[in-house]
Amino acid sequence: MNNQAIMEKALTNVKAWFEENEQRIVEVSDQIWNLAETKFQEFESSEVLKGVFREFGFEVKDNLVDGMPTAFTAEWSNGEGPTIAMLGEYDALPGLGNDLVPRKSPNGKNGHGCGHNLLGVGSMSAAISAAHAMEELGIKGRIKYFGCPAEEGGSGKVFMVREGIFKGIDAIVRWHPINITYVDMSSSLAIVSVKYEFHGKSAHAGTAPHLGRSALDGVILTDIGANYLREHIPTTVRLHSVITNGGKAPNIVPDLAEIWYYIRAPKIADVNDILKRLDKIAQGAAMATETTVTQKVVSASSETLPNKVLCERMMVNMKRVGPPAFTEEDYAFAKQINEQLTEAEKAGSLRMFGINDPAWGKKDLYDVIYENMNEGKITPYSTDSGDVSWQAPMCQCFVASQTIGSKNHSWEQVVCSGMGIGHKGMLCAGKIIAMTALDILTDPDLLAAAKAEYDKVLETNEYVCPMPADMIPGAQ
Repeated sequence: MNNQAIMEKALTNVKAWFEENEQRIVEVSDQIWNLAETKFQEFESSEVLKGVFREFGFEVKDNLVDGMPTAFTAEWSNGEGPTIAMLGEYDALPGLGNDLVPRKSPNGKNGHGCGHNLLGVGSMSAAISAAHAMEELGIKGRIKYFGCPAEEGGSGKVFMVREGIFKGIDAIVRWHPINITYVDMSSSLAIVSVKYEFHGKSAHAGTAPHLGRSALDGVILTDIGANYLREHIPTTVRLHSVITNGGKAPNIVPDLAEIWYYIRAPKIADVNDILKRLDKIAQGAAMATETTVTQKVVSASSETLPNKVLCERMMVNMKRVGPPAFTEEDYAFAKQINEQLTEAEKAGSLRMFGINDPAWGKKDLYDVIYENMNEGKITPYSTDSGDVSWQAPMCQCFVASQTIGSKNHSWEQVVCSGMGIGHKGMLCAGKIIAMTALDILTDPDLLAAAKAEYDKVLETNEYVCPMPADMIPGAQ
């Protein structure tokens, strides 16, 4: 039986599995939506996922990385063959909770403002449905799900990469909720998050300022130096900051102050170069103010390395599955969410992906497949999945799970992640990922071509983990 025939049978099998298990998948996603646990604290969420995997016969391993008890793997094998990795995330954002209504209604809780409840459970459903198809159709190989905590500001996957957790995989298939459906070949921005803490001497600012050494002056001089640095760095670099501690009161010379920077660039090598220069600026500011400064990397991740061979095949499988099947209720709910947005704002939200048709401003849900994979483009976000993409060939898709015009890290995404719009995107993504994994497992030429492309990139681009060797998870 050739690959095409196998994939036709696989599609039937996968769709049947999802039809039988759809309600259960949605319930698990909603359970994690309600838990809404933040980075490194996803104790109950990870237990929910591990419990489902054990129920379906997966071998679960945890306690993989010191300081990251919510990381785990779930593996299912059907004999010797390639190992296909799937990535799960399940952390929420602090304070972003919203009532499940189509308007901004904060409830003081945490919230899944990036749809990680959908991401984690969608990838879980893909792993289990793929394993079911492998058993039914006699497909050899392994499915390995990586439960990855703390994507939001914790760089959980980078710690896992640093500890060698991803060794032994042959290909990676991943997805993320967003407001359109397409296969993404764009790269992301590498990033380093770094804090500079200045220490000085406190004194009364009115009676004895000459006895004080202002840590805040060190912070301000550092930021002035960073502003001048911007003139002498590539235009593709983004350098932004916030003062996290500026002292206690105006009449006290601050003996402690801190400034926090994000440095983003298309390549991690560029980020590291800028970091060295920023270190010198901070050291110079400390000398000028007679204070001392300590530097602390908070998190870091590399740019994404997409694999064209796998991405092209993923697009084939996306078309086999089709876009999310939104209902009339979903369209009505989306219209209510977007009530305050203009047509220009909605259409403008899609320009980042190269979609410039103003007609999309008249719609509220993206219900087709966008076929431009944005090859060679750099999308201005950062993700710790970038470091995973350097461990084996990776393809990734984004599936419409929120309204046109809504944003990640917003109340709109929180709401969509807990109702039908997000559910439809998650179910669609699960099928696409499962089909792509099965395609790789049953087509040795496909995997060989993907590895050849990947190996060629690594001939001239060495991967170096950006996380300091002494950095402890959760110490950020």
